[in-house]
Amino acid sequence: MFNKEGLAAALAGMDDSPEAREAIERLQASDLAKIDQLILASLDRTWKKAGFVTAGVLIAAPDEYEDLPEAYYASRICTLAEASRIEVKGDLEALKTCQIRLSSASGAD
Repeated sequence: MFNKEGLAAALAGMDDSPEAREAIERLQASDLAKIDQLILASLDRTWKKAGFVTAGVLIAAPDEYEDLPEAYYASRICTLAEASRIEVKGDLEALKTCQIRLSSASGAD
C-alpha cells in the first residue's frame, strides 16, 4: 500500500534540491508502479550492476520524472529487493559494485 510516511522517509539523505523534493512528494502509487516496472523491465536473470540500472532508468524515464534523483531509483531497487522481486548480490549501499537481477520467484527464467 502507498503511504506518504514511507515516501517521506525515502527523502532522507537524498538530493536536497527543491525540485527533487517536490518531484518525490508529487509521486502517487501509480507513479511508483511505473517506476518499479521501468526497473524490472531493465533486468533479466543475468547479474547487472545496480548503479548501471539506476542510471539507465534515470535516462529512460518519462519526462514527468526528470527531477527525480538517481538515489530515488536506488531506493525503489531496495524496495523491490525487500519484496523479493529482485535478487541482490552485494551491498545496496554500494551501487557501483552491488549486482541485481530478476528474482527466480518472478518466473522470469
